[in-house]
Amino acid sequence: MLGLELKVLSWNIEKASNEGWDIDLSQLGEQIQLAFIQEASLQAPIAQTLPMPLYQAFAAGYTTDSSETGVMTLSTGYPSLACNLTAWEPWLGTPKATNITEYPLAGREDRLLTINIHAVNFTVGLDSFAEQIHAISELLERHEGPVIVAGDLNTWSTARQTLVDNFMQKHQLVPVSFEPDLRTTAFGRALDHMYVRGIAAHSARVVPVSSSDHNPLLVRLQIL
Repeated sequence: MLGLELKVLSWNIEKASNEGWDIDLSQLGEQIQLAFIQEASLQAPIAQTLPMPLYQAFAAGYTTDSSETGVMTLSTGYPSLACNLTAWEPWLGTPKATNITEYPLAGREDRLLTINIHAVNFTVGLDSFAEQIHAISELLERHEGPVIVAGDLNTWSTARQTLVDNFMQKHQLVPVSFEPDLRTTAFGRALDHMYVRGIAAHSARVVPVSSSDHNPLLVRLQIL
């Protein structure tokens, strides 16, 4: 069970392959209730590196004979529901994962829905990207409680960002803003995002790191 005030981390950890990722994660993970990790490697002790024990839900993405990576959602409360969706990079033929979890809330009958996405990247058009984003549409339509959608959405073009903005607006999700905005960019556009519904963001910051090619997002949320 989660409380109504949440400290939340979202970070593409680049497979925990760079020196210092564990030090950064340990510091970022102080007193968090939720962590959305993209490019999480099962071969790295990600959950064990955090200062407190957290429940782990994992959706497999790119896998080789020696490693398995995907998106990982960690939480202080045990999820009442956990499921995964898989999309595919059309050029590379490799999977991109979405991890869906739901949590009971203290003193509430409704539940928190969280969606952790690592979006399709290497495409010319929008079809595969749009298919992955729209795959969560029915889930958002049916869920009546608060929602967090976070992750590396690979919004490196105006067309991709517009598609995500329109989709989130349709489902009454609003973006968390960052000032100063130090999010990692490609072609001048931020790649990492957090959208919320039925939730207020009291503070949001981006933490510059050298242990990944993405800077992590650290946000304090209040469920309304």
